[in-house]
Order: sequence, then C-alpha cells, then structure tokens
Amino acid sequence: MKKKRFYNNKKRNTKWTEPVKGRKIYFADKYIDDGTGSDKFNNRRKKEKKPFFTKKRAEDFLKYAIVAVCSFAIISVGYTAMDFYIQRRTLPLDSIGQNQQDELSSINITVKSQRVDSLSLDGGVMLSAVIDDVVNSGYSSVTFDLKRDDGTIAYDSSLATVDMYDAEASIATDLEKSVSEFVANDILPIGRISCYKDNVAAGGDLTSGITVNGKLYEDSDGNNYLSPKSENAYNYIKSIVEEAKNMGVSVFVLDNCSLPNELTEIYGGGYKNLASRLQNDFGSDVKFLEGVSVSITSDNKKGIEQQWNNIIKSNDTKNKIITITAKDSQKVKEFLDNKNVVNYIISK
Repeated sequence: MKKKRFYNNKKRNTKWTEPVKGRKIYFADKYIDDGTGSDKFNNRRKKEKKPFFTKKRAEDFLKYAIVAVCSFAIISVGYTAMDFYIQRRTLPLDSIGQNQQDELSSINITVKSQRVDSLSLDGGVMLSAVIDDVVNSGYSSVTFDLKRDDGTIAYDSSLATVDMYDAEASIATDLEKSVSEFVANDILPIGRISCYKDNVAAGGDLTSGITVNGKLYEDSDGNNYLSPKSENAYNYIKSIVEEAKNMGVSVFVLDNCSLPNELTEIYGGGYKNLASRLQNDFGSDVKFLEGVSVSITSDNKKGIEQQWNNIIKSNDTKNKIITITAKDSQKVKEFLDNKNVVNYIISK
C-alpha cells in the first residue's frame, strides 16, 4: 500500500489569497538596533522619489501667498492711514532745535493752511461749513485775519483802543468758540496780523502813525503806516496778540512788518525786531511766523508754475509763510504739495 503524503506540489508557485503586508527585507536589516527603530544604513536604501509640487504643497503655497498678500495690504493701508492721520490730526511739527526744547516758540512748524473770512467765524452754522471745507480740501490748519491790511479789526474786540479808533469791520462774532471748535476738530487756528500797514489806527492817533511835515504819510497806493518807533503802536499790536491768545490762538502770522524803502532808514521796522520783542513779552506760550503776501492769477499748471518761479526769484521766502491769493486755490495747493512746499496759506 502506497504511503499517503501530507503535502504535494500541486499549489507550488501560486499566490496567497491574503495580501502581502510589511516591507521588503534587505540584508542590512540585521544591523537594526533591536527595539530602537534606528537604521544606520537607511540612507543607503533606494527611496522612491516623489514630485516636488504635490497637490498638498500647491494648496499650502497658495494659502501662504494669500496670507502674505493680505498682510502686506493691511500694513500698507495702515501706514497710509497713519500718515494721513499725522498730517491731518496733529500739530504739524517739522523739526526741533538743537537744544531739543519743548517750548512752542522754539519749534519749527509746517503750515498748510486755508485762509478764511473772519466773518464766517460765528461759532455756528457758517463755522461748520468752514470746518467741512478745510477738512475736505486737505488742509491741516486755518488762518483768519485779526487785523487786516487796511487796519480794520476782524473780530469782536473789547480793547479800548479798538473802540477809540472805531476799527471793527465785518467781524468774527464768536472767535473764542470758533477757535475751540477748530481745536476740537484737530485744525490748527492761526491769527494773521497786518502790523505796520494801517489806515485806521495811524490816522486815529498821529503819535502812532508815520507823518511827514506834520501830515500822515501815504505811499503810492494811499496806504498809511504805524511807526516801529512808537510805543503806542507796539502796545496796540501787542494788545491784539494778547486778546487773541486769551481766546485760544497760539500761532500768529506777522505780515506787513516792513516799511517802504524811503522810510526804512529813518524808522527801521522789520519782522525780526518786532517778533523778538513780542516773543520776549509772551514767552514760550505763542509762536510767531513771518508772512509774505503774493498773488497767483493763473488757473492752469504751466501758468501757476511760471508765476511761482517769479515769486521765488523776487521774494525772500526762506523761513517764511507765503500767503497766496489764488484764482484756483485747489490747483495751487496741488502744485505746492507736488513741489514739497510745506509753508503756505491759500485764500480763494
């Protein structure tokens, strides 16, 4: 009887029905430290190369790119808004002297100002319209006359000398409240004073005005002048500054400080002498700026540039505030901003 075997070769070289598990065994496997999982020969193994730009990497790259672009946009908008806030919402500081004093009188300020009619400073409806116009036009300050070129006083004054000269005309009915509203809206209020050119006080008090042979001096345009040597004239200007200061004005433009050439040698004058004396009396509470009045009649870019170049050539504008009467104030402002001019007052 033939002996039965328990195995045969019928299923040799056939695959198992159970799927293969694990990995292919290499010769170096015997050097693996048991229990640690480290393989010092792993770097010698042939590894499958995967494509660099997989779907997951592409999604991650797109996500990071979007985050970077959004972050850059937010930062750019933030810096732009901050720059606009600094220009519109703060006192426009330019530089501080070498001694780094914090006093207002020692600080150089940049003035990009709109000149407004004092009559509109009523503390009410007209003032609100002025504030909206100043903000929408991109100015950081507003300038108004305290004493005009003809000598009239442009605000409701309680000074006895103003009453004596009957100098008030087209006044700001509530200057103090208007100044307070400007400050509340982060607008720097600036008072302008025509110092020596004066057709009212000079005629009302001959001891203050310049006379020639007992008669009040008149220039070719019929203008009269206060004498820089007169204490009454100085005290008159000083009292206007003091009254406006008490109403909240801290920055003043002193204009028409020079006399006609034929009078300068006799009476002197000039901005430096007057400003120095006023600064000595008021200390660091106020800031005085020298004004230069000019006119730009053109309303096109080429004409504005030509007239501006003529103004620069014929006037000493260094460290001075240029008060411009303009035909098109917005175009003149755009031109000056593009030229990086930082000190100007523009009136319509």
